[in-house]
Amino acid sequence: MLAVAVILPAVCLLWFMNRAVENVRMAARQIVIDRYEGDLTDTSQKANGIWKENLKFLDKKITDKGAFEIFNDITGLDYDGAIIYDKTGGRIYPLLSSDVNTPAELGDTFAQAWRVEFVEQDYAKAAELYEQKARSKNIYVKFTALIGESRSLTKLSELDKAISTCRQVAFSSEEKNCDIPTLTLIANARLLLMELLHQNVKDKGSLVRDTFIKLLEIIHEKNEGRSVLPSEQRAFLARRICEIYEQSPFLKSQPRSLDNESMQKLIAAEELSIRMVERFPTVMALPNWPNGRLKSVAKEKESVYGMRHDINGRTILLFRYEKNAIRALWHYENTFKDSDMVYRILDDSGRFLTGAPRPEGEPFITAFVGEHFPGWRAELYLKDADVFKKAASREVALYTWTGVLVIVLILLAGGFAGQAVGKQIKLNRLKNDFIATVSHELKTPLASMRVLVDTLLEGRYKDQEQVTDYLQLVSKENERLTGLIDNFLTFSRMERNKQAFDFERVSPATIARDAADAVKTKFDKGKCKFDVSIGENLPDILVDRDAMVTVLVNLLDNAYKYSHDEKRIELSVSAEDGSICFCVSDNGIGLSRRAIKKMFNRFYQVDRSLTRPTEGCGLGLSIVKFIVDAHKGTISVDSKPDEGSTFTVKLPTTDLK
Repeated sequence: MLAVAVILPAVCLLWFMNRAVENVRMAARQIVIDRYEGDLTDTSQKANGIWKENLKFLDKKITDKGAFEIFNDITGLDYDGAIIYDKTGGRIYPLLSSDVNTPAELGDTFAQAWRVEFVEQDYAKAAELYEQKARSKNIYVKFTALIGESRSLTKLSELDKAISTCRQVAFSSEEKNCDIPTLTLIANARLLLMELLHQNVKDKGSLVRDTFIKLLEIIHEKNEGRSVLPSEQRAFLARRICEIYEQSPFLKSQPRSLDNESMQKLIAAEELSIRMVERFPTVMALPNWPNGRLKSVAKEKESVYGMRHDINGRTILLFRYEKNAIRALWHYENTFKDSDMVYRILDDSGRFLTGAPRPEGEPFITAFVGEHFPGWRAELYLKDADVFKKAASREVALYTWTGVLVIVLILLAGGFAGQAVGKQIKLNRLKNDFIATVSHELKTPLASMRVLVDTLLEGRYKDQEQVTDYLQLVSKENERLTGLIDNFLTFSRMERNKQAFDFERVSPATIARDAADAVKTKFDKGKCKFDVSIGENLPDILVDRDAMVTVLVNLLDNAYKYSHDEKRIELSVSAEDGSICFCVSDNGIGLSRRAIKKMFNRFYQVDRSLTRPTEGCGLGLSIVKFIVDAHKGTISVDSKPDEGSTFTVKLPTTDLK
């Protein structure tokens, strides 16, 4: 019942704690979900806010501008390309060579000159033919002929004449209002002139500089007639300019140097835009594409993302490579870098963009990035599977320690109760054993004495010698009763802590002799060989003389009682390591290990039957232990069954100084 009373509340408390901890963890999980969902929402709003601000800035920058200017402005921002459509949905930029109408008669006009130059490789004759065609009043034919003549003269190694001829086209005033085909010829002439001058910079440095500037202008600006170079031609010229610039120390030393990064960006933008024209030739190729929404449009070395943007009746399809597309998502890194989460962003095609490439487990929270990123997902993963344990650790610790404290208190209360009950049971058992033992030990001598006294009173004896024998038996039983009563009184004083000792300096030899004298009469009557061995020059000890005599007498008496008929008992006294040792040895029945562990317990007897052959109530050795402990000494036993026993009492010596 006591075990049930202790275990049942503990089990119930553990069940309650388990449920409470689970509830705390669930609450902690929900708290974490709410917190990070809020963070995710805020971060997505920031990303969309950045995109909106970019579009507002773009609108402000390109309002009322032409397609060429819009494209240049776009490439100056974080966009990697664009296609611009007019109000009817037709493409107006990038401008492709196929969009430009080249004069149809050009092939017939220059067929002979081209054959002589490229097939027959008669460069002198080709130069003459080109010179003749250069007299044409048609500007396009004239410029084509001058460029061909300059090319042929170059192959004849007549560089100065070739430069002079090419310069007529490169620096022509026709640039201001010419059409696109003519503008293309002028640009080609400037490139050819740059390549010719590149070998002779020392003598024509100013011409090199002027030609370089003119070439940059024709790439970045449109003429007064609003003509611009085709995108393919523009990209090609820009790339050649970068190559020439990198090979020319003279150009690098000039104040107006080339912005190589911007030029490379322009080249990449034109080339990307030209490639995208094949996929989106008109606005009709953008069905169901909402305004301001970013979508995956191509997978090259780096994914390309497009966004439709309508402004002033025109439609602009803006392009960004992956690295630029994710710039608007930088808030995700700042938000989650020091948190218990890792994130990753997937585009509308499910392709990984940024964050953790391959996080473990399933996403903890999934949300859409926002209105400007349709189909894009932000996924949050736990860095540590124990994040909820961490989040709930304080509450769990509180429940745990409270529960542990309560369980400990229950166990302590149960332990004290069990100890009290066990002690009571033990006392009851001791009480029953004590009553049985006392009844037996007192009843036997009293019964013997009564029989002897009644015999004497009734005169049933032969002679005086028999009377004397009977009286001696009565005296012996009386002595036995006196010893029992003395032990009971000593035990009673021990139980009530009323036992008092009178300590004095005493010689160990004196104590040993007094104990030997006390048992001598008893030992002389039987077949007992009793030896006393006392060392020389033993130091005094501080003891209660009578108490220590009692200790030795009890030990000697036990040795006598538990020895065989041929008894050999020895009492020895010696000094050892600052202590006085009293040893009582016998050749008796010996003790088992189990008996040695319990022999100093009160009322303990090896033979607990009422028909045991030896006398006593099991208090002698407990009294011995009590007295030795009170003297700060020790008592030990060395015994084996049927081999006798040796009891050793060690007492500290007295410091006579």
